[in-house]
Amino acid sequence: MPKNTRLQPPAPLFSGFSSLLRKHQYLPLLLILLLFSTAGWGANELVLKDGKPFCEAYKCSHILPEADHFQQSKAIALPVIEALKGGKVFAYIFLSTDLVDIPAYSGKPMVTLIAISPEGTILNAEIVHHSEPILLVGIPESVLGVFMEQYIGKHIADKFEITSGGTLSQGADQTEDVSQHSDASAIGGNVPIDMITGATVTAQVMDQTLITSSRMVAQALGILPPDETRIVTWHAEYQPKTWDDLLKEGSIGHLFVPTADLVPTADKNEAWVDIYFADITQPVIGINMLGESNYNWAKESAGEDGKIFIIISNGKDSYKGSGFVRGGIFERFYFQQGFNKYVFRDLNYEHLYGLKIEGAPDFKESGLFFLRDKKFDSSNRWQFYYIASHLTGETATSKIFKTYSVDFQFPEKYFDLKIIEKEKGPTLIEKMWAMKLWDVTLLVLFLAVTAFLFIRRDLIRSSAKRLDAVHITILILSVLIVGLILKSPPSMTHLYPLLHSFEDGFQLNLYLSDPVQFVFWIAIALSLIWFGRGWFCGWICPYGALLELTHRLSRRILPKKYNYNFPPRVHEVLRKLRYVIFFALVGISLFSVEMAERLTEVEPFKTTWLVGIFSRDWYLVLYWFALFGIGIFIYRFFCRYLCPLGAAFSIASYFQIDRIKRYDFCKSCNVCEVNCDSMAINREGEINRYECYSCFECEQAYHDEEVCPPLVYLKKGKLEKISKADLKMIQERLKEQDSRGKGTH
Repeated sequence: MPKNTRLQPPAPLFSGFSSLLRKHQYLPLLLILLLFSTAGWGANELVLKDGKPFCEAYKCSHILPEADHFQQSKAIALPVIEALKGGKVFAYIFLSTDLVDIPAYSGKPMVTLIAISPEGTILNAEIVHHSEPILLVGIPESVLGVFMEQYIGKHIADKFEITSGGTLSQGADQTEDVSQHSDASAIGGNVPIDMITGATVTAQVMDQTLITSSRMVAQALGILPPDETRIVTWHAEYQPKTWDDLLKEGSIGHLFVPTADLVPTADKNEAWVDIYFADITQPVIGINMLGESNYNWAKESAGEDGKIFIIISNGKDSYKGSGFVRGGIFERFYFQQGFNKYVFRDLNYEHLYGLKIEGAPDFKESGLFFLRDKKFDSSNRWQFYYIASHLTGETATSKIFKTYSVDFQFPEKYFDLKIIEKEKGPTLIEKMWAMKLWDVTLLVLFLAVTAFLFIRRDLIRSSAKRLDAVHITILILSVLIVGLILKSPPSMTHLYPLLHSFEDGFQLNLYLSDPVQFVFWIAIALSLIWFGRGWFCGWICPYGALLELTHRLSRRILPKKYNYNFPPRVHEVLRKLRYVIFFALVGISLFSVEMAERLTEVEPFKTTWLVGIFSRDWYLVLYWFALFGIGIFIYRFFCRYLCPLGAAFSIASYFQIDRIKRYDFCKSCNVCEVNCDSMAINREGEINRYECYSCFECEQAYHDEEVCPPLVYLKKGKLEKISKADLKMIQERLKEQDSRGKGTH
């Protein structure tokens, strides 16, 4: 069609509409026609990948029971559901994982269903799925609801601060009223949110998931301002331009869809649709396109903050689509900028009767479109989307749909831009490290002192009493610091994300989000290479320390006959059981992490330090007392025969560098073997480093002239035949041999 030919308005759907309404006999026909004309409206409902409607899968009516209708939002380009009451939108519902993917302690996100009001108030929030190990088997699910209730009624612009001191941080598991901890004086004020004891990382991730996803939706809806302020100064005054000039500089966008893309047998050069579009709000484009008088009229029609666009097209398809005929909606195309989606109606449309610019192509369809939305920024990048459809012929109504898009950026030479970024708050990791600074400091000091004692153990092994006193002190500190104060004993549950990192990729942020465990596991990794398993298992593990202290106390109180150890053959069989448990848990975790985390209750660590003995199910309470009771009579029964984490550390001890030194005469002496509670020394005097807990009693013994037989023989048995000088010389030779080291651990 020539560019100066006036476009005629489309013919009405059918004539005589009002007369049909007056004739009752045509009402059934009218209803049928209306039914078929709106048949495509349901296709806009948000559905999941399996085809199930969103609100059916996630029970929208449960989170907002007062709503009488739910529909997908067309206002923004985000998967958001509008909740209507009395025909008006009163809430927006969305799933956090559709917007953000923040890994929690398990390495997987906390899937949260959230509802906010058009004013930005959080109306409801529920965790619909999680894989947190602590929550799966430790803390009751009700605590999640109590935690999320603290946000209800608060504005998303508030400054939420995770704190401690309320019912949750004191370990409450009942659904108590925590609203007294969550009052903000005004929108944007500070709102304290009570922490969940034993689930610090989980609570922080829940907070970040809720707030980040809610603010994304709020910014898209215009409830909150964007994270940055763009100050644009335009200098796009009129200057003569041709069509080719504007096309070359990027002021005109272009989308070409070949018919062959929908109909394979068609000519590749044939256009299904050939569209040119432009933002003509600025004079340099608008006046050239429309002429000055028409441009001034268009500016006045658009309003003070309105934008003006032209669209011209050729090809087999029409950009108007059937939706324009039915309801005045241009369903074939839309604009998108950031989270915002812009669909045009006939109220924002005027016929474009022609273009004044030199060199404009001929066109079949054309239109002038007004966008009266302050959120649209002409200086920022946006996308033009076109939805093409074609009948497949399989049935009378079956179609294929394809969506095409092209980016558009207004030439930057026509404006100056200054961006002022909004001050961003601390990240989740920064919050966690700030919150756990004193915990990390305490842990580092404790681990550093213990590591120093290992490196310079010559300072404590010179006396049996000194070694015993230091060891008992460290064990007590382990129970107090790692167990009772930090409540952070390493566990198999910390290994599962590491195992799955080979499949899902290594996520450093996941480990940084728990500062105490991050520091702990770095220290453990280094210690396994240098000291083997003995440093952690024998001195640092709070549960192992508790068992050893209890067993030491029982030996002082109970008769010697109650201090029991299995025969060597039985011990050799039982000690392999922990490896069976370890490999079983690892194998199960490859198929189901949740199942592996539940079976990890073989470790009594959560019951002892995180949840509390009498807060568990009866069988876990019974299991705990059984382990503790047996541990009174058998030295470290759980550690030696059942602990899967200990098995993992035993395997890693293969690379141990610093091993306990042995001497030639140790092969004929059985003093250390008899006194080794862990049965890690055999009759040949060799130490099995996979069983040793590094108590250093054997090292102390062969430096003790009252215990080590060679030294006793030299000092007492042959004292009358050996001078003190000779005895000193022999002792110095022993020290020399000690410095060189001999044998294996």
